[in-house]
Amino acid sequence: MRSLRALRLLAVAVLPLALALVAEAQTPRKGGVLRVGILGEPPMLDPHLSTTALVETLTNHVYEGLYTLDQDNRPIPMLAESMPAVSPDGLTYTFKLRRGVKFHNGKEMTAEDVVASLKRWGQQANQGKVLWKQVSDLKAADPYTVELRLTERSPITVLALAIPNNFAAIYPKEIVEKFPQQKITEYVGTGPFRVAEWKPDQYLRMVRFDDYKSRSEKPNGYGGTKSAYVDEVRWMPVPDVATREAQVETGELDFADDLSLDQYDRLSRTTTARPLVAKPYFWLIAVFNKKEGLMANHKLRQAWQAAVDIEPIMKTVAAGKPEFYRLDSSLMFQEVAEWHTTLAGLPYNERNAEKAKRLMKEAGYKGEPIRFMATKEYKWMYDFAVMMKQQMEDVGFVVDLQVVDWATLSTRRFNSKEYDVFTTGIGLGAQLDPMFQAILSCTWAGWTCDEEIGRVTQDLARETDPKKRRALWDQATRLWYDKVPSIRLGDLHGLRAVQKTVKGLNENTERPRFYNVWLER
Repeated sequence: MRSLRALRLLAVAVLPLALALVAEAQTPRKGGVLRVGILGEPPMLDPHLSTTALVETLTNHVYEGLYTLDQDNRPIPMLAESMPAVSPDGLTYTFKLRRGVKFHNGKEMTAEDVVASLKRWGQQANQGKVLWKQVSDLKAADPYTVELRLTERSPITVLALAIPNNFAAIYPKEIVEKFPQQKITEYVGTGPFRVAEWKPDQYLRMVRFDDYKSRSEKPNGYGGTKSAYVDEVRWMPVPDVATREAQVETGELDFADDLSLDQYDRLSRTTTARPLVAKPYFWLIAVFNKKEGLMANHKLRQAWQAAVDIEPIMKTVAAGKPEFYRLDSSLMFQEVAEWHTTLAGLPYNERNAEKAKRLMKEAGYKGEPIRFMATKEYKWMYDFAVMMKQQMEDVGFVVDLQVVDWATLSTRRFNSKEYDVFTTGIGLGAQLDPMFQAILSCTWAGWTCDEEIGRVTQDLARETDPKKRRALWDQATRLWYDKVPSIRLGDLHGLRAVQKTVKGLNENTERPRFYNVWLER
């Protein structure tokens, strides 16, 4: 009895200490360098000019917009004080700005900066161009108030300002005036980290911005409170996927993105790191150059679509793991239920070699080499390009597979003389509304400038009734499969890995963010 009583007394004494240790382990701490392995060198740090996921991930730590997305992908305020006031006719949006928000150069953000930035975004960004077709005026009503005037009601105004890809980042007015059209090379934003040093092909250093003014709401998706606990985020280009995997296992990296799916089991067994599954991640796509060259021929694109056998390609890129891919003809992820389609009769995954050969003959194809551009930095892009090349050659196409680094591909795809087809992936940010699908845009790479698709997307832009918009989207989807601006493959889920010493990471966002993250080591 005496021993039992002693044990009880010991437990009472030890319990507060144990609870204190648990609380301390869960309390964010400042300091340290977070080392992040990325697949390659970013082509730029100007989100107005780039739709690449890598640029999106990097720049959302440095810049902010008036709005961002919550955990359910709905717009919430960021640099704006609140949701906008909308006039009774639905044409005027009034944005009140948060006061005391500073840029990295120490200057306070005002309405003049917002107006200059949004005008540049509206002229340069794919997302901005979509909205700007309906904008008649944008002005500063006072130092902390911006007014946006539309020509007609729009269902996409606030969402356009909130999507994090190709996003409406706010720069100082003087930076906008210095770089009106060319890519920005002076990186001044309002975000929790500022760019300190960029050594191409070695690292990009972002350090804590001590004068950052965070929102007070709890973290929510990409919004709410943003705390820069680590002293520095060091982004390190590691183009070889096997090296990225090895370095996160050994602790040379704290986080690695875009890993090979065949490493999931191995990462699950390691004692120092753990795997993260990104779902949704990308749906895979081969984009045709429709401005000039061989694939400007409609029948030749239809032949390519008829020939492709999608499931073997998806099995290969998913390392044979069925839980990491799915076949789907919709141009929206299943997770976006409002826009996901299940239309019958679409020429998706036809696997019809005879139809392909007939269409090639009708197109007058004589075996000219088709330049197919891919990269190894996204391993799945290379794998699907290799398999697709073989399938196309099996029906008589001659395919010149050109493998380049991702920065080169993302730049070269806007030069119509450089390629006939290129590989890429479409992420969730482009799928929150049909108007933001770059594959339907006449200004994005590949140039989908079809008149019929254009008319339907214009109707989508001005229609505000949800049921009518859904009917228009069904029509646009059928047109897309008939015109074949691109080949839609399947949905691929992604693999990341993180050291167990990294705490506070939001694992439910499409792209990683490293504010509110701290290190325990």
